[in-house]
Amino acid sequence: MRSKQQILKSVLLIVLGSSILSFGSYNFNYQNSVTEGGVLGLILLIKNIFDISPAITSLIIDVSLFALGSKFFGKQFLLYSLVSTTTFSITYKTWESIGFLIPSLMNNMLIGSILAGVFVGVGVGFVVRGGGAAGGDDVIALLGNRFTKLKVNHIYLITDAIVLLLSLVYLDFKQVFFSIIAVTISGKIISLIYKDKDNDDDEGKECNEEEVILL
Repeated sequence: MRSKQQILKSVLLIVLGSSILSFGSYNFNYQNSVTEGGVLGLILLIKNIFDISPAITSLIIDVSLFALGSKFFGKQFLLYSLVSTTTFSITYKTWESIGFLIPSLMNNMLIGSILAGVFVGVGVGFVVRGGGAAGGDDVIALLGNRFTKLKVNHIYLITDAIVLLLSLVYLDFKQVFFSIIAVTISGKIISLIYKDKDNDDDEGKECNEEEVILL
């Protein structure tokens, strides 16, 4: 049973991660036409083709996949994930109303794609570390990792590749190339943070086992 302090820590980590994710998605991805993979890339695709705000599409798509994930990871996972997608939706809408806070990097796409990858990776990584999912593709990756021999970052790469190919509808090959750089960086960062979470969980289990032995 998790203590109130642990729950509060998870919620704060998820809120922080979602805010970082939305900031990066708006100021680096959207502004510089650098897409992402998975659901985030899909909602950016919808934004560019149909001009529907990610604040709306993220709620619809993510909540549906979170409901699926809750069947395997429990109600707590669903609640944490809802906190994540709600925070993302609210903060993304906030950034839209304020306007871009970072100058356009269209003339230096390499830096733009690197920063996009870092912000997405750290944002999603924090949310996953907090015990939730930043998007529906996180649910797919976590389920794939649970039921197959594929690692989390490998599943991300597969879903990312599919969305990147679809993104050629509104992006040229040069933009997709820089998007691949962003996706590679974000996937690596997410994998590292998720691995640290697993290590912490294992250490916690070992501590509990030692306490039982001492008792």
